Amino acid sequence: MKKIFSLVVLLVSVSVISQTQDIKVFLDCNFCEKDYYKQELSYVEFVRDRNYADVHLLFSKQSNASNGRHYMIEFIGKNKYAEINDKVEFNTTGQTSKDEKRKIILNNLKFGLMRYWIKNGLKDKLTLNIEDKKEAKKVEEVTDPWNKWTFRLSLRGYFNGQESNKSRYLNGNFRINRVTEKNKLLVRFGLSNSKSTYTYDDEDIVSERKSSYVYADDVVSINNHLSAGLFINLGNSLYANKAFYLSVKPGIEYNFFEYKDSQKKALYLTYKIGNVYNKYYDLTVFAKEKESLWQHNLELGGGVVTKWGNVSSSVSYRSYLHDAAINGFEAELNTSMRLFKGFSLNLYGSYGLSHDQINIRALDASLEDLLLQQKQIKSGYDYFGSIGISYTFGSIYNTIVNPRFDL
Repeated sequence: MKKIFSLVVLLVSVSVISQTQDIKVFLDCNFCEKDYYKQELSYVEFVRDRNYADVHLLFSKQSNASNGRHYMIEFIGKNKYAEINDKVEFNTTGQTSKDEKRKIILNNLKFGLMRYWIKNGLKDKLTLNIEDKKEAKKVEEVTDPWNKWTFRLSLRGYFNGQESNKSRYLNGNFRINRVTEKNKLLVRFGLSNSKSTYTYDDEDIVSERKSSYVYADDVVSINNHLSAGLFINLGNSLYANKAFYLSVKPGIEYNFFEYKDSQKKALYLTYKIGNVYNKYYDLTVFAKEKESLWQHNLELGGGVVTKWGNVSSSVSYRSYLHDAAINGFEAELNTSMRLFKGFSLNLYGSYGLSHDQINIRALDASLEDLLLQQKQIKSGYDYFGSIGISYTFGSIYNTIVNPRFDL
């Protein structure tokens, strides 16, 4: 009996030792294919909360010059790995496929976990291949035939219907951009057309929206905190009663942190001023068929990404220079926080005041226009809010992947 008991204790001890060889990892990423990394990474055990982890993997990303993404992964060591903190950064392009992207992320995860595996006594399980410098081919400077210009064309649409109604929607846009350390240029063209037909008592009620636009933004880097730019918008919108609009505004922005740290923290103050020209489909409440006015905008915003979560917010003010009472105000807050083990809080809220709707039609919208949202009507304010909480308990491990029935 004692021999059997000793054997059981030995087997349990071996089992515990084998489990401790796996590093407990918390993957803090809301855009990753987590199941893929769970299947492809060895000698790690994924856990559901950062407080249970040996290593906290904190992801962040930004758009880059090639219509791809610039990624940063922070490796935050805890427990016996507390002295090991690393960071890896890498890029994808607009032509990187979904499979290529996840393999790039996987390789960088392996690079970042290398020191943790070594400290955990897994050096003999690792292999390292470095190309011999003598045998390496001479790397020639890569020439870019596009000179950093990138282009993207997007088209989409849908149609649906039933006996009493039918709808269709078409949208297209074309984007041109060029990004360097000193300059950022973006030009975007777009149009949309939607039409819905409702049949009631053998009568067709038609709701239609049409719009098109061109955005042209050119931003110049002045130093690590300061930027200047020119922003041009033009287009038309049936819903907004604008047969043609043109806005030309130069602007300046100051970031209280350095731009190189913007993936983790940013606090910026932006000011724009310029001329706004509108030509209307119908006479406005100010008895205008067209007008040219000066307007300015001021915005304060920022955000921070940390191991406990992230928060971003902004407040903005706009008004016309000829009459400060014709103004608008907007505020927005978005946060996701992990307050303690298993408990998460998500908040989003926005509020706006609109005392600058100079484009509203003089004739009141009909009930049909209101219900079908064919014409913009006067509204002094708008708001939106959401709150969500979640609490997870039970097993701390979530490494197993079982895709059956997509559950």
